[in-house]
Amino acid sequence: MVNILFVFFLIFGMVYSKELTIRSEDGFILKGFFDYPSEKKDKYPVIIFAHQFGTTHMIWSEFAKELRGKGYATLLIDLRGHGLSVMQNGKENRIIFNKNFSSLVDLISFFKKSNKKVNFSKIPEDIALWIDHIIENEKVDPNQIILIGASLGATSIIPVVSMQDISAIVCISPGSPKIMGEENVKLSLSSYMNPSMFISSLNDPVGSEKYSRYYMRISNNGTFLVVSGKGHGVVLLKKVKGYIFQFLKNIEKQVK
Repeated sequence: MVNILFVFFLIFGMVYSKELTIRSEDGFILKGFFDYPSEKKDKYPVIIFAHQFGTTHMIWSEFAKELRGKGYATLLIDLRGHGLSVMQNGKENRIIFNKNFSSLVDLISFFKKSNKKVNFSKIPEDIALWIDHIIENEKVDPNQIILIGASLGATSIIPVVSMQDISAIVCISPGSPKIMGEENVKLSLSSYMNPSMFISSLNDPVGSEKYSRYYMRISNNGTFLVVSGKGHGVVLLKKVKGYIFQFLKNIEKQVK
């Protein structure tokens, strides 16, 4: 049923999206979906979305639509091993995940096994390649590139700030810096001077509140938002998207 819904969404829900393809340095064929806002401009600010573990780019569809209504171009990517980004050097290499996992221990086990298969530490390099691609091929403003990520995606976007000129990052329920290399993450964030936002629920089941506080401490220009409950990832959007909109609006004022 999930696969049928996925295909239906691609055919009907994303009909106006431009499907993009790039190749990672280690041979993954990566897929993304690019959309412009309705207003016509020579160059657009762009937001790139990185999803959480075990999901696809589709988790961002409604939020991205709202942001296009505010004038942003959007790029929704499937991370390596997820969604449509599962072919590596001619062979399928997909994450290990079962949505019917019975415990947090199971989820952590899926994550570790998947990491060994597809190497999550390469995701920041993949995102950097996506940025190069859209700067070269789409009508985007290279001085207004924003990254938004959830969970695995949130952790993945942090090292990108040392690879590309990033205007701002929004990290929802970020994970441990060890996933991307703790020293690499620390160096990237401690030298990054542009705005960053870290969001978590107070009782996050995988400890994101602790990690958000850690990232906030080493950030030079950070905003930290903690909300009640134990939600994780994009489920927090209902509570926090207004704050994200205001965060982005403040960045727009700085650019102008």
